[in-house]
Amino acid sequence: MKTTTKTLIATVITTLIVVGCATTQSWEYRTRTTHERVGKTVLDQYGKSGWELVQFDRIPVVQTDTNHVATTNMEYEYIFKRLKK
Repeated sequence: MKTTTKTLIATVITTLIVVGCATTQSWEYRTRTTHERVGKTVLDQYGKSGWELVQFDRIPVVQTDTNHVATTNMEYEYIFKRLKK
């Protein structure tokens, strides 16, 4: 085989590999905020639906009553992602 043909074949194969690897993925996100921590069962249900937990935060929520007494409660925020269908 001539060198020119080998070079052409190598160029085509390399281009196909690079283009195939350069495809972008689209993600969708879901946020769940609760007053209680969710358990393993809930997380497993999200996982079975293709959702992956990517972040978890405890968020302090300060509330003031009519007597100006502040109380702090915690909320839990879960952020999930999965490939967009």
